[in-house]
Amino acid sequence: MTNSTSNTLTTGQQLRDGVPTFSEQVRRTGFVVLRKPELAGLIGDADLEELRGAWENLPVDTQVHGVGVYRERRYGRLRVDVDGDTVTLQALPNAVFRQDSIPLWEGKDRVFEPIAEDVLLSPGLRALVGFDARMATAVNGNTSWKVGVHLVRVVARAGSDGLPTPEGRHRDGHTCVGLHLMHRDGVTGGLSTVHPNDGSDIVRTTLLQPLDSMFFDDNMITHEVSPTVAESASGVRDMLQIDFNPMD
Repeated sequence: MTNSTSNTLTTGQQLRDGVPTFSEQVRRTGFVVLRKPELAGLIGDADLEELRGAWENLPVDTQVHGVGVYRERRYGRLRVDVDGDTVTLQALPNAVFRQDSIPLWEGKDRVFEPIAEDVLLSPGLRALVGFDARMATAVNGNTSWKVGVHLVRVVARAGSDGLPTPEGRHRDGHTCVGLHLMHRDGVTGGLSTVHPNDGSDIVRTTLLQPLDSMFFDDNMITHEVSPTVAESASGVRDMLQIDFNPMD
């Protein structure tokens, strides 16, 4: 990937969505669960299908060796600037990924194969990153973001469950995080549990349909996802994870 401003792309008024309403819920409760119909119009069917194809070319995530997980993954980075309804994205060079807030990964420089720049700046990914960036700005107030993009496939096999969160209950260590289900096939389980810091009721939900999503303020909750269980020989759960931190 390059750092050239020629790769800067902007999305604007075409993002007609419920950011004000959804972000207000995040400010109150720390998170919001969004179902596919609530994101209708954000991304076209053709762009979604094109984006989903990127999960068919993921290398094995070697960073989870020895913790009982079979996972495939790619990682990319963006600079994202928000100016009202206009969101500008610029690809950044690949880099190591750190999550020192999680004991399992503390002190580890994790290196993932990069997401191709044409995928990072594809219409479908721009739409979802743009939506999440506007959410993060509405929640936090910051307008310039360093964004991590994760394409993750968790594979469950007969006799070997998939582990979406081998860390257990945790905080990701970012300012805000958007999670979007891209594909789910041949598995049961994958129950997401959200634990608000203020002691309010625990919320449990399962993302089932493409674009079922969750967005949260990482400082207000902890979360975990139950194992996925293969219904036959194997099954997959494909997630797009987008993390937001202020630009340095």
